[in-house]
Amino acid sequence: MAASDESSLRTPGQVGNAVFRLIREKGLMNRAATSSLNVQWAEIVGPTLARRSHAKRIRNGVVEVFVSNSAVLEELRGFLHEQVLEQLQSRLPDSGIRSIRYVRQR
Repeated sequence: MAASDESSLRTPGQVGNAVFRLIREKGLMNRAATSSLNVQWAEIVGPTLARRSHAKRIRNGVVEVFVSNSAVLEELRGFLHEQVLEQLQSRLPDSGIRSIRYVRQR
């Protein structure tokens, strides 16, 4: 390989792209976003529901929320869904949230 070929493989853009891919593949980028999501979730739903539910992640604009039992599931889905969705969208405007999916943990 010629010297010019080697130096072209070490450009800042290529190194930055490689680092970005590594961070994304290892899930490190999502940890900060998930932490922020969980903080916002707890503030929105309050301490009682926050002990029995947690927002796991945002995937394709859908917040995945795990709940501990059917009563919590029904309260969130039936009574608080719209309010919680609006609050999440307001507090995390860059996240692209458009829906919430509730999953009961077994």
